Amino acid sequence: MGRSRKSFDRLLKGYRYKDLVFRMTKVPVLRTLGQRFLDADSLTLTYVPVLEDIELPPGAVAPVSVIEHFINEASHHLILNRCPCRSGGECRDFDPQFGCTFIGPAVTDVDPEVGTLVTKQEALDHLREATEAGLVSCLGKFKGDAVMMGLKDHKRLMTICHCCPCCCISTSMHHASRDARDLLVRMEGVRVEVTDECNGCGLCVESCIFKQVTVTDGTAVIGEECKGCGRCAMTCRRGGVRVFVEDPAYIDECIERIASRVQVN
Repeated sequence: MGRSRKSFDRLLKGYRYKDLVFRMTKVPVLRTLGQRFLDADSLTLTYVPVLEDIELPPGAVAPVSVIEHFINEASHHLILNRCPCRSGGECRDFDPQFGCTFIGPAVTDVDPEVGTLVTKQEALDHLREATEAGLVSCLGKFKGDAVMMGLKDHKRLMTICHCCPCCCISTSMHHASRDARDLLVRMEGVRVEVTDECNGCGLCVESCIFKQVTVTDGTAVIGEECKGCGRCAMTCRRGGVRVFVEDPAYIDECIERIASRVQVN
């Protein structure tokens, strides 16, 4: 059995140190400890843009299909009874009780007071609710999640976080070393660009949790480390930022990359 609820709650008190954990990847003396949770074997995550008006090639399916694929393939599904980030960050904009989804055989060891086993359909419904609430989902593998729940089997545990822009642990990612930042991979084929409608208002700058949008000469500029989450486009009131997909085979490429790192059945 995994970590008890009491132990889980104690661990959440460490949320306040999340910036420090990411900064540790830049300090040579501390890098080894930080990379226990932030290395290529322990972490690969991808944000999935959920914009209704994302531009797709003819015949291509929406990015959220990647998450639906893994939920449909998974042997077991679990929803945390509360979100660690929103709970630890005392979120006021989104419900802290709306928990992350985890899939794969390892979830059967999670303490029932920490998370609830659900059906495949319930997991899909939870994903839909997250999207409708304005949360942006991120999936992949993060060894830190296994540690948080007291699970030894992090290789058969897939994370599906439903992230808010105010409390998600990813808001600390920009503090990490470049190698660690690159472990959060933009979805294959997804591109973000500024349109002629941009008036340089700066709303997109405020919305980017990765600090990858700036305004230069009155126009927004997207940085090279953009993770393709689409929050900037969701925030823009003028259509000044668009998210589009170039390659119709992008879904298969993304599924292949993530499936090579984590087993869900």
